[in-house]
Amino acid sequence: MTSDAVSERVAQCALLAMLFELSSSPKPGNVDRCHDFSDIGFHHFLTSAVSAYPTFRKAARGEASAGSLILEGVEAWRRWNLFSNTHFGSLVLMIPLAIAAGRPGDLHEELKGVLDMSSVEDAVNFYRAYSLAGARVVEVESFSLNDIDWQEAITKSGKSLSELMSLSSGHDLVAREWSTNYRRSFCTAERLAGRIDALGLNDGIVRTYLEALAEVPDSLIRAKFGEETALEASRLAGEALDDPSLDKARLLDRGLLERDINPGSTADLIASSLFISLLSGLRF
Repeated sequence: MTSDAVSERVAQCALLAMLFELSSSPKPGNVDRCHDFSDIGFHHFLTSAVSAYPTFRKAARGEASAGSLILEGVEAWRRWNLFSNTHFGSLVLMIPLAIAAGRPGDLHEELKGVLDMSSVEDAVNFYRAYSLAGARVVEVESFSLNDIDWQEAITKSGKSLSELMSLSSGHDLVAREWSTNYRRSFCTAERLAGRIDALGLNDGIVRTYLEALAEVPDSLIRAKFGEETALEASRLAGEALDDPSLDKARLLDRGLLERDINPGSTADLIASSLFISLLSGLRF
């Protein structure tokens, strides 16, 4: 396969992963094909995902580093007048995977190399992308994403993006993936493949999403509402898993939406895991 063919395949897998995650329903608390949020809708997420396609292709070609590509992805959706956060966490997880997938070796090993090579410049671009996207994270004392003097602090520290992710790995799901070489994403990818084979694409994704939310409290919920609410959402997701009809998941979906509680970090994990599954040959 030529390098152009490889980069096209990687970008297609990335786009499909985002679209499959987005459209699966019921996906409690998040936008899907059956409902919008009050301020942002399904079509906004569709636009965001499609706008990232050239960035994923560029990543697979190895034309830029992870931080600059994450920033480029956020800038791409803003050119379509999208000013709310849609896929920031997904981009942060999937861009390194796309870079790794464009290389000839084993995906997991190549990914480790991508993460290990992150730089201070990547960290600066990541912070710029975060600010531009309007994302939310748990507040911390050191190197806060909300610190107005973040650029000076990062530059003086000399810390790479991977090092900063390690500092946040205890409270942020996406940062934890960077710090563990995507251990959970690869495990979830295997689970997704089995669930999809047994239940079909939609229900396989939904049940894997519920399992992931039940296992680990969502860090976006924690950032917006606190630990207690995040634990409650995980408990309710576990209860919804007991119902094979997914009726409990639909009730949970309505309940979370009424309270404006969205497990967005878990959705990002599912997108990352779907990307891995598709790169590994998942078909349906």
